[in-house]
Amino acid sequence: MGGVAFAEFERAGWERAAPRYEVCWTDTVLFVEALLDAAAVRAGSGLLDVACGPGFVSEAAAARGARPVGVDVAAAMVERARARCPDLAFVVGDALRLPFPDASFDAVTINFGILHVSQPESALAEAHRVLVPGGRLAFTTWLAQGNAEDEITDAALADHAIAVEVPEGPSYHVFADPDECRQALAGRGFDTDSLRIETVTALWRAPSADFLFEAQLHAGVRTAAVLRAQPPERLEAIRAAMADAVRRYADGDAFVLPIAARLISARASGAGSGGQAAPKRQ
Repeated sequence: MGGVAFAEFERAGWERAAPRYEVCWTDTVLFVEALLDAAAVRAGSGLLDVACGPGFVSEAAAARGARPVGVDVAAAMVERARARCPDLAFVVGDALRLPFPDASFDAVTINFGILHVSQPESALAEAHRVLVPGGRLAFTTWLAQGNAEDEITDAALADHAIAVEVPEGPSYHVFADPDECRQALAGRGFDTDSLRIETVTALWRAPSADFLFEAQLHAGVRTAAVLRAQPPERLEAIRAAMADAVRRYADGDAFVLPIAARLISARASGAGSGGQAAPKRQ
């Protein structure tokens, strides 16, 4: 499922998207508190925020009194996170080779980052490695059903886009299937008796009918690559189709899109896996 080409494609894409990300993708913020709850993040928790982007999860964790460290493969994202949250720690690093010792954190979160790594199973294994025994992993992945963002974008591309080849990567819905998820976590050292798989829905407020198109074009990676490769007339047809579809969700002077995700969490196997996370090793 992808490899070096996909990893570099994603890294370069997020470097390019970083200046617009926090304005365009406010949808991911809607899942942060539930993600932290699932990871049992509280005052004093040592948290690793993988694929931290501009620092949304770390910021919310710090507000709980936790001790977050954010890591992202894109240096531009880390720069944005540091600018937004100057009192917090952010480092450049790869989710497949985390730059931290074993058993360094009480919790690990990955907010919609698991679908952007070339080897999601390896990212789970790395999360397990840096967790203390009994520490908790929580991550989010998009659902195909009940997700207006995906439905609108996919329909417009299917109707109007010419085919564009991009490096192959994971599904946008990787691990959304409970059986696939359970098998992957069990194979990477997690206690499946502690596994929780929840469906979380939210309403994303877009300020204009063109907002989703602009976000995909300027602050995405895979879809952005497809859009940038379209001839002008095709790109305009896609924009118009997406805007028309968004208008069906009009609510006053904005547009409210229903979105849905899986929220998945499990404890790292080992001593303490049946209770609270063990203390962090010094």
